Amino acid sequence: MWRIDEHRRVGKQLDALPREILKRYEKWKDIAMLSGPPGLGLIRGFHDEALRGEWRGFRSSRLGLQYRVRSRRMIIGGYRVKTFRPARKCIEVSAGESVRIIRELQGYSQNELSRLTGIPQATLSAIENDRVRLGVERAKVLAQALSCHPAVLVFPGWEVARDSAA
Repeated sequence: MWRIDEHRRVGKQLDALPREILKRYEKWKDIAMLSGPPGLGLIRGFHDEALRGEWRGFRSSRLGLQYRVRSRRMIIGGYRVKTFRPARKCIEVSAGESVRIIRELQGYSQNELSRLTGIPQATLSAIENDRVRLGVERAKVLAQALSCHPAVLVFPGWEVARDSAA
Protein backbone atom coordinates (compact mmCIF):
# COMPACT_ATOMS: atom_id res chain seq x y z
CA MET A 1 0.00 0.00 0.00
CA TRP A 2 1.30 3.44 -0.91
CA ARG A 3 1.05 6.66 1.06
CA ILE A 4 -0.19 9.84 -0.60
CA ASP A 5 0.95 13.22 0.75
CA GLU A 6 -0.40 16.55 -0.43
CA HIS A 7 1.27 19.94 -0.29
CA ARG A 8 -0.20 21.97 2.55
CA ARG A 9 -1.55 24.58 0.09
CA VAL A 10 -3.43 22.07 -2.08
CA GLY A 11 -6.67 22.64 -0.13
CA LYS A 12 -7.14 26.11 -1.63
CA GLN A 13 -6.57 24.77 -5.13
CA LEU A 14 -9.04 21.92 -4.60
CA ASP A 15 -11.76 24.33 -3.50
CA ALA A 16 -11.68 25.95 -6.95
CA LEU A 17 -11.98 22.71 -8.94
CA PRO A 18 -15.19 21.43 -10.57
CA ARG A 19 -16.96 18.62 -8.71
CA GLU A 20 -16.29 16.04 -11.46
CA ILE A 21 -12.53 16.74 -11.34
CA LEU A 22 -12.56 16.36 -7.54
CA LYS A 23 -14.17 12.94 -7.93
CA ARG A 24 -11.51 11.90 -10.45
CA TYR A 25 -8.83 13.15 -8.06
CA GLU A 26 -10.31 10.95 -5.30
CA LYS A 27 -10.21 7.94 -7.67
CA TRP A 28 -6.62 8.82 -8.60
CA LYS A 29 -5.69 8.80 -4.88
CA ASP A 30 -7.52 5.48 -4.30
CA ILE A 31 -5.71 3.79 -7.20
CA ALA A 32 -2.36 5.34 -6.29
CA MET A 33 -2.67 4.20 -2.66
CA LEU A 34 -3.65 0.64 -3.55
CA SER A 35 -1.52 0.01 -6.65
CA GLY A 36 0.99 2.83 -6.97
CA PRO A 37 2.36 3.97 -10.34
CA PRO A 38 1.88 0.54 -11.99
CA GLY A 39 -1.86 0.69 -11.19
CA LEU A 40 -2.16 4.24 -12.50
CA GLY A 41 -0.49 3.15 -15.73
CA LEU A 42 -3.26 0.60 -16.33
CA ILE A 43 -5.96 3.31 -16.41
CA ARG A 44 -5.73 4.70 -19.94
CA GLY A 45 -7.58 7.95 -19.24
CA PHE A 46 -5.02 9.11 -16.70
CA HIS A 47 -2.24 9.12 -19.33
CA ASP A 48 0.22 8.57 -16.49
CA GLU A 49 3.77 9.37 -17.60
CA ALA A 50 7.19 10.27 -16.30
CA LEU A 51 8.15 13.91 -16.88
CA ARG A 52 11.43 15.16 -18.29
CA GLY A 53 13.46 18.35 -18.16
CA GLU A 54 13.05 20.53 -15.09
CA TRP A 55 10.29 18.17 -13.84
CA ARG A 56 12.53 15.09 -14.06
CA GLY A 57 11.67 12.65 -11.28
CA PHE A 58 7.99 13.66 -11.29
CA ARG A 59 5.01 11.86 -12.84
CA SER A 60 1.94 13.42 -14.40
CA SER A 61 -1.61 12.05 -14.58
CA ARG A 62 -4.49 13.70 -16.43
CA LEU A 63 -7.73 14.36 -14.54
CA GLY A 64 -9.38 16.22 -17.39
CA LEU A 65 -8.42 18.18 -20.49
CA GLN A 66 -7.04 21.07 -18.45
CA TYR A 67 -6.33 19.42 -15.08
CA ARG A 68 -3.31 17.31 -14.12
CA VAL A 69 -1.82 15.83 -10.99
CA ARG A 70 1.94 15.96 -10.61
CA SER A 71 3.47 13.51 -8.18
CA ARG A 72 6.78 12.11 -7.11
CA ARG A 73 8.23 9.81 -4.57
CA MET A 74 8.73 11.66 -1.29
CA ILE A 75 12.27 12.28 -0.04
CA ILE A 76 12.43 11.95 3.73
CA GLY A 77 14.49 14.61 5.47
CA GLY A 78 14.96 18.29 4.78
CA TYR A 79 12.42 21.08 4.53
CA ARG A 80 10.13 19.34 2.01
CA VAL A 81 8.63 17.00 4.61
CA LYS A 82 7.20 19.92 6.61
CA THR A 83 5.34 21.30 3.59
CA PHE A 84 3.46 18.04 2.97
CA ARG A 85 0.70 16.32 4.93
CA PRO A 86 -1.18 13.03 4.48
CA ALA A 87 -3.86 13.33 1.78
CA ARG A 88 -7.36 14.08 3.00
CA LYS A 89 -10.66 13.18 1.44
CA CYS A 90 -12.07 16.21 -0.36
CA ILE A 91 -15.37 14.79 -1.66
CA GLU A 92 -17.51 11.67 -1.22
CA VAL A 93 -17.61 9.27 -4.18
CA SER A 94 -20.17 6.45 -4.19
CA ALA A 95 -19.45 2.95 -5.50
CA GLY A 96 -21.62 3.64 -8.56
CA GLU A 97 -19.76 6.87 -9.31
CA SER A 98 -16.49 4.96 -8.96
CA VAL A 99 -17.59 2.48 -11.62
CA ARG A 100 -18.65 5.30 -13.96
CA ILE A 101 -15.43 7.29 -13.48
CA ILE A 102 -13.13 4.31 -14.07
CA ARG A 103 -15.25 3.13 -17.04
CA GLU A 104 -15.02 6.58 -18.66
CA LEU A 105 -11.28 6.83 -17.98
CA GLN A 106 -10.78 3.45 -19.66
CA GLY A 107 -12.77 4.68 -22.67
CA TYR A 108 -15.57 2.11 -22.47
CA SER A 109 -19.26 2.68 -23.09
CA GLN A 110 -21.75 0.84 -20.92
CA ASN A 111 -22.48 -1.49 -23.84
CA GLU A 112 -18.79 -2.33 -24.32
CA LEU A 113 -18.34 -2.98 -20.60
CA SER A 114 -21.47 -5.13 -20.66
CA ARG A 115 -19.98 -7.28 -23.43
CA LEU A 116 -16.68 -7.61 -21.53
CA THR A 117 -18.26 -8.58 -18.21
CA GLY A 118 -21.51 -10.30 -19.08
CA ILE A 119 -23.38 -7.90 -16.80
CA PRO A 120 -26.44 -6.46 -18.61
CA GLN A 121 -26.16 -2.81 -19.67
CA ALA A 122 -29.34 -1.94 -17.74
CA THR A 123 -27.76 -3.34 -14.57
CA LEU A 124 -24.57 -1.34 -15.19
CA SER A 125 -26.67 1.81 -15.59
CA ALA A 126 -28.53 1.06 -12.35
CA ILE A 127 -25.21 0.46 -10.53
CA GLU A 128 -23.75 3.74 -11.80
CA ASN A 129 -26.88 5.62 -10.69
CA ASP A 130 -26.77 3.91 -7.25
CA ARG A 131 -30.15 2.23 -7.74
CA VAL A 132 -28.59 -1.26 -7.43
CA ARG A 133 -25.82 -2.22 -5.01
CA LEU A 134 -22.54 -3.19 -6.62
CA GLY A 135 -21.78 -6.27 -4.53
CA VAL A 136 -18.46 -8.04 -4.16
CA GLU A 137 -18.85 -10.54 -7.02
CA ARG A 138 -19.85 -7.89 -9.55
CA ALA A 139 -17.03 -5.68 -8.26
CA LYS A 140 -14.49 -8.45 -8.93
CA VAL A 141 -15.76 -8.94 -12.50
CA LEU A 142 -15.86 -5.18 -13.18
CA ALA A 143 -12.44 -4.60 -11.61
CA GLN A 144 -10.88 -7.24 -13.83
CA ALA A 145 -12.43 -5.70 -16.95
CA LEU A 146 -11.46 -2.17 -15.86
CA SER A 147 -7.88 -3.16 -14.83
CA CYS A 148 -8.15 -1.88 -11.28
CA HIS A 149 -8.26 -3.28 -7.76
CA PRO A 150 -11.79 -4.28 -6.60
CA ALA A 151 -11.41 -2.12 -3.47
CA VAL A 152 -11.27 0.98 -5.69
CA LEU A 153 -14.86 0.19 -6.71
CA VAL A 154 -16.29 -1.37 -3.55
CA PHE A 155 -14.70 0.87 -0.91
CA PRO A 156 -14.21 4.32 -2.46
CA GLY A 157 -12.08 6.48 -0.19
CA TRP A 158 -11.62 3.71 2.35
CA GLU A 159 -8.87 4.50 4.82
CA VAL A 160 -7.02 1.60 6.43
CA ALA A 161 -5.88 2.15 9.99
CA ARG A 162 -2.12 1.79 10.44
CA ASP A 163 -2.53 -0.80 13.22
CA SER A 164 -5.30 -2.85 11.59
CA ALA A 165 -4.94 -6.61 11.45
CA ALA A 166 -5.55 -6.79 7.69
